[in-house]
Amino acid sequence: MGWDVIPAPVLERLRCPTCGKDVTALPDGAGVTCGSGHRFDRRHGVLDCSTAGRPQGSTEATFASFGYEWNTFDGVRDEDQSFADVYFRDVDLEGLRGKVGLDAGCGKGRYTRFLAQYLKAEVALDGSSAAEAAARNLADVPGATVVRSDLRDAPFAPESFDFISSLGVLHHLDDPFAGFQRLLALLAPEGQVLLYLYSRPETMGLRSLSLTAATALRRVTTRLSHPVLKALSTPIAGVLWWGFVVPGRFGERHGIPSLAGLPMDAYRSMPFRSLVLDTFDRLSAPVEYRYTWSDLQPWFDRTGLVVDAARDETGWFVLAHRP
Repeated sequence: MGWDVIPAPVLERLRCPTCGKDVTALPDGAGVTCGSGHRFDRRHGVLDCSTAGRPQGSTEATFASFGYEWNTFDGVRDEDQSFADVYFRDVDLEGLRGKVGLDAGCGKGRYTRFLAQYLKAEVALDGSSAAEAAARNLADVPGATVVRSDLRDAPFAPESFDFISSLGVLHHLDDPFAGFQRLLALLAPEGQVLLYLYSRPETMGLRSLSLTAATALRRVTTRLSHPVLKALSTPIAGVLWWGFVVPGRFGERHGIPSLAGLPMDAYRSMPFRSLVLDTFDRLSAPVEYRYTWSDLQPWFDRTGLVVDAARDETGWFVLAHRP
């Protein structure tokens, strides 16, 4: 389908971000317009619906961080499939056939690309210039549409989407629960939402000490320019690789519990470059929240969602549905 056509299931869900009216497609995939004459252009595969002007405060810094990150580390890698297997382990992927999805905070679109093989149509949504990287990575994916917009002002009709994923996004907002509520306003009855949110241990231990050290380091790294932090990410990742990943892998293979129990076990089967990327990711984002389940459970109780699965693998993977 390519960049020139907005799939009908996406077009019928789109609303003018200025007045909320239905939109129609402009010729040759140039964008969309509404009955009031508001126009939103589509360039290089990105439908730009960001209408609020330049973002302010932490939002501006967050968009700058992730825009730089995903346009720098923009390739879709082989290991992304392994990450996807972890992220979507609890989802009935075959059950998504014929449904329409939203990947809210899509970054470079690697997980949109994974989900698109199951969904009838999917929107890759990002408020930063990462949408440009997503468009490059999704140009050959039928049914995928890239929209640039803050998820808190997403230009879609209420209760539009059968499946919403937001992976590693909400914990970077000033008010994560408010962002969660905004996403739920877009979730159709009986629709499912999948979240990934940073976790924190409830008891003291090596991981808790590591996170405390990372928090202290972030006070410095979030003030650095992105190119400087990118250069520093490799040696920092090297320390983590040889301090935790390699010994943990050795302990796992040879049955040494003290080593096998080291943190960062997810990277034992991944290439070093994945840790470099995630090091930049963790040290660059200006806002970061971490949760225990007792922090998160009220989100679902207050919004009436039914939790289908919740697991903490150095981050919360939560799948829930609207009754």
